[in-house]
Amino acid sequence: MEDTHDLVDKRSIGGHKVGRTMANQQYDGASPSLPVDVVAEILAYLPAKSVGRLLCLSRSWHATLSSAPFFKLHLMRANKKPKVFFCPTDEPPFSSESDDDDYQFYAWQPGCAAVTKLLHNEFWCPALLTRPLHGFVLVRCALKGYYLFNPSTSEAQPLPDSRAPLKTAIRGFQLPIYSDVVYGFGYCSVSHKYKVGRIFSKEMDGAAPSCEVLVFKGDSLAYWRPAASQPPMCVVEEKNPAVFLHGRLHFLCRDDGGILTFNVGDETFGWLPQPPCPPGKAPLRTTELDGCLCVLHGHGDGPCNVWLLRDYAARRWEKVCCIDPTAWPELERTLLQSHWLSPLGICDGDNGSQRKIMVGTSTCMVFTVGIDGGGVPEILLNPDEEDIAGEFDDSYDFPAIGLFEESLVTFGKTTEDMVFSSPVTTAWSDVLKWLPARSVLQLSLVCREWRTMATTDCFIRSHAAVHATNSPRVMFLSDYLGGSFTSMEDNINERPRVMYHPGMFRCSQPCHGLNLGSWNHWDFLYNPTTGYHESVYVEDSFRDDKSFVGRIALGYDYDIDDHVIVSLAYEKKDMETRDYELECHVRSLRGRWDLVDPPPRPVAIDVLPAYSDGKIYWVVEPKLGPCSAVWELVAFDTWDREFEVLQGPPCGDHGSDRVSILELYGMIGMVCYDEDNNAIDVWMMKDDDGAWCVKCRIELDKFSPEYSSEGTTLLCTNPTDGRILLNTGRSLGYYDPKTAALQTIYTIGEQEGDFGFPVIVQDSLVQPFMKPTY
Repeated sequence: MEDTHDLVDKRSIGGHKVGRTMANQQYDGASPSLPVDVVAEILAYLPAKSVGRLLCLSRSWHATLSSAPFFKLHLMRANKKPKVFFCPTDEPPFSSESDDDDYQFYAWQPGCAAVTKLLHNEFWCPALLTRPLHGFVLVRCALKGYYLFNPSTSEAQPLPDSRAPLKTAIRGFQLPIYSDVVYGFGYCSVSHKYKVGRIFSKEMDGAAPSCEVLVFKGDSLAYWRPAASQPPMCVVEEKNPAVFLHGRLHFLCRDDGGILTFNVGDETFGWLPQPPCPPGKAPLRTTELDGCLCVLHGHGDGPCNVWLLRDYAARRWEKVCCIDPTAWPELERTLLQSHWLSPLGICDGDNGSQRKIMVGTSTCMVFTVGIDGGGVPEILLNPDEEDIAGEFDDSYDFPAIGLFEESLVTFGKTTEDMVFSSPVTTAWSDVLKWLPARSVLQLSLVCREWRTMATTDCFIRSHAAVHATNSPRVMFLSDYLGGSFTSMEDNINERPRVMYHPGMFRCSQPCHGLNLGSWNHWDFLYNPTTGYHESVYVEDSFRDDKSFVGRIALGYDYDIDDHVIVSLAYEKKDMETRDYELECHVRSLRGRWDLVDPPPRPVAIDVLPAYSDGKIYWVVEPKLGPCSAVWELVAFDTWDREFEVLQGPPCGDHGSDRVSILELYGMIGMVCYDEDNNAIDVWMMKDDDGAWCVKCRIELDKFSPEYSSEGTTLLCTNPTDGRILLNTGRSLGYYDPKTAALQTIYTIGEQEGDFGFPVIVQDSLVQPFMKPTY
């Protein structure tokens, strides 16, 4: 019998050509097989995941169901009615009884009362930015950047260089540094290519905006490249993503700058006027409604004017309606109170009555109003009435609700998979990971493949693992505001730098490639090897004049793969009565400040905190709170966000001798400066029972007067040979516990020079982006 798997007799189905192979299947039994067009028509109504399972039945079914004509047919047949998907704006709180799968995307359809689980939410605080385009929506993840996401198949394609775009980082004063970037996603019907466009702009300094394009071409590696033309002067905002319509991306400009259009085909720019909105401070938002470009003018709790560009060629705007919550009954006004409103589409009323506007809110509620915006709103979806794990926060600045389509369209491999699928690129990765971070950044300019490879999470992790066990590197911070660092070797060969006194500036040990520095009321995040630096803004509501040395600390959460910052503030502090009130806020770099329970003990105001193995440690303030005969530590677990009290070592005169805590030899250690005997004791915590032991005692008499316990601080230990690095403010020296010898590696002597501060750094390519808190 002839093998029917390879027969391809084309037949028309709904205007599309598909293979006839399914019709040629041989069946056991008397009933005749269905024609291929009938089978395809039936299967085209199924959800995308169901069609995906049918691909495994046979080679002929796989060939037909994975063909482009069937993709188009399925896109039309399976999306007759609008589908809504959403997720809680806040993840379900962690508990021992919680399930890892509790954080979900949910699906709902008008006319259906039930809310169903769509898929597990692998993102963190996702923002659903665009309408579906062939099934894909543009999603902004607070932790990992931007994705093209198909909710119906769970495919998520990460966009390269979107977590911390290079053009928004400090790269040298000769290059423009942009503060705003806006993304848009479109499709060119001529070349049949998907394109992502992004525009960089900066409100200050008059820097010209810049546009980059990412083109997806099957399994070919996609790169950001300059657009064929560059945009005119404009200022855009991330919270107003571009709207794709009529083959163009539409970017809303600030300050009545109109709407910038970008043709995804020839990559040229145009301009559209904004609707004639009345003057005022009410924000503008863009979306698509009824096949037209839509602009909303107003707040969620006040009148919101809806404008449509009905006549695109004539650029004529029409005010469709005004959605005015202030005119609603009190019950509906209270339930639908929202930070913003966004039309989701036009739907038919009950029994085919007059069409209505379907609107989503910042709390993921859905309601309808008349086409003129009037009448009492009809609430169709209230997530609070559903069995949903998580919370819906009205203060979220990006939408967590949107439309989705059933679609079989796929982009194939991710960028990282495509990069490392090449044996040559993989081999170069194994070579380049041994180089210093600055050398890697310079070599990333050699070609696009190297540039893409150097920015992948896989390469950054492997580079960090190689350099984590290297000898500590000392750099000098000469400008804490500008984040200017120079290597110690450069200072030896040139004019030496006068080191800051430790009390003037405090800087943490490196934590996964980053350092946290504090000076007076200012806090900064640094990656000294790449030149990255950023201010850490702590909200005034819990900051004010409550600053002290240990007020802010840096750690790392392996669960979310992000750094964590803990801010402590004394609301009340009385040394005489020992009364105090302490407030604690926590955030990841891409999250928001959250208020958590404060530590059960007060923290010392003059001892810098330290991080080690998933926990941040503070020394307990002996002059506040309950009295203790020994030193105590407070430990904060970065994973479960809880504090615990640990007993410290029995070192020195409790409450009078100077102490510090550091990560030493890969674990937490406490240093006691015995000024009476001119010695330094290094205590280490044992892993098994939490007991302490003396690792070494540094006798400084024979190294005086250059080194003394009164003016010397311990910076770190060398993991390769166990030596201890000491800082006197004028000299740096390595003490060897095995030989009791001390070697000075840097000194300024009696010379004068520029100011600098010695910082222990870890060679790393980590370059995070702190999400502003609005």
